[in-house]
Amino acid sequence: MNLDNFKIQIRKITDFSEDECSMFIPYLNKKILSKGEHLLIENQTVNEISFVEKGVLRLYYLSNEGKEVNNHFFLDNDYAVSYLDFLKNRPSRYYIQALDDCELLTFNAESLQIAYDNSKNWERFGRIIAESVYAIATNRFESFLFLSAKERYLQMLNDYPRFIQKIPLYHLASYLGIERESLSRIRKEVSK
Repeated sequence: MNLDNFKIQIRKITDFSEDECSMFIPYLNKKILSKGEHLLIENQTVNEISFVEKGVLRLYYLSNEGKEVNNHFFLDNDYAVSYLDFLKNRPSRYYIQALDDCELLTFNAESLQIAYDNSKNWERFGRIIAESVYAIATNRFESFLFLSAKERYLQMLNDYPRFIQKIPLYHLASYLGIERESLSRIRKEVSK
């Protein structure tokens, strides 16, 4: 298991020493998902976070009508998890599905707590990740309250430019809360 990229990414969040990085390595597990396979399904208790080494995943739920509604996407170097369910160690209402073949490093809540107990930098890492997840969730919620579909699209381009390169349009349309045809029309308007 090559952990160089994982170490590089966590060091972007806080100033980990080599010893602090190394103490966490025994808790990491490699997981491979094939395109279409689920990392998480509805009603599964969430006890793991996955660092995406390679691939694209989507976080979605089923509406009352049974329609799949995308809530977020995880790309290389992201942490894939239904975070509130992870914090509360409860069954999820979400699914996480691989949109292409994925390579993940997973770690569980117990290992993260051990790291928190042994290192201020790991505690800081947890706080920064929690703040990031909160900001993402709040921005998404407020985008539906205050922005038009076109403004949501422009915000997505600004906040997540890699989405447009990596995510199929019909998944992006669901994420933006619009039909695929509306997304095509907005993209044409914006490109002019």
